[in-house]
Amino acid sequence: MRDKKVFLFLLLSLVLISSCQSAKEPAHNDNKLKVIATIFPLYDFARIIGGNKINLTMLLPPGTDAHNYELKPEDIVKVSQSDIFLFINFEMEQWAYKIISAAAENTNMLAVETGTGSILLPLTESESYDKHASKFDPHIWLDMDNAKKIVDNIASSFIKKDSRNSDYYLKNAAEYKLKLAALDRRYNTELRNCRAKTILHAGHWAFAYMANKYDLKYIAAYNASADAEPSPQKIFTLVEEIKKLKIRYIYCEDLIAPRLAQAIAQETGAKLLQLSNGHDISKENIKKGATFVSLMETNLINLKKGMQCP
Repeated sequence: MRDKKVFLFLLLSLVLISSCQSAKEPAHNDNKLKVIATIFPLYDFARIIGGNKINLTMLLPPGTDAHNYELKPEDIVKVSQSDIFLFINFEMEQWAYKIISAAAENTNMLAVETGTGSILLPLTESESYDKHASKFDPHIWLDMDNAKKIVDNIASSFIKKDSRNSDYYLKNAAEYKLKLAALDRRYNTELRNCRAKTILHAGHWAFAYMANKYDLKYIAAYNASADAEPSPQKIFTLVEEIKKLKIRYIYCEDLIAPRLAQAIAQETGAKLLQLSNGHDISKENIKKGATFVSLMETNLINLKKGMQCP
């Protein structure tokens, strides 16, 4: 009996030691940080900053609405086994606190609210997607200054977990911020002298940061949730605005059913152009090598066409 107790004691000790080690060490053995990012902009930023020093996964499937995402048990398992969990903020991923709390037993996992320090735009009551939700627009990465802040926060989190490669992360982040700054300058220059100054969007409220940054007027059919439905009064107002301003083009999002946009276009004679909000991206586009910068470059082309820019 005594020998059996000694054996059980030793076995329990080995289990506890193993548990303590697994809590302190990464959940992998290739010396790369295991990083999980919620949505595509974060995934793309992390991919560039982390390079070959990280193993990166995008948590939400391509084309998924991040606002109302339904957590799955396997999501919590994935995050709990990671070194770093990247999310925008609690305005964008309101469910993030649940996954962070559930994964809290893994003391190795670092949860990073990458939007910390960004400039936030308030939502009016008509723009908000939930009266109980935050009153700030969550699409912060569409302001290039905010995007650069997100890049800094990601790089800092990588350095915190892997200080040996700090120069590598800082170099990649600095080079990428130069690309974002160059893109920002192009937007400023090429949208400055357009004949029209209105982005009329037959989709959900997603481009206010872009409009605010470049002194454009923004009108959207839906509120901030892609699952919302516009009111008949809102549709009537949009149609009247198009006719009054003689708007030639209206915008729609590539992954949201464009039936409303098509109906408005037919009623007003306007043509349709696509805009990408950066996170509603298809699996096909990711496979083709689409990046955040390439999506924003395509947006600029369509904005210039729609607003009749020189």
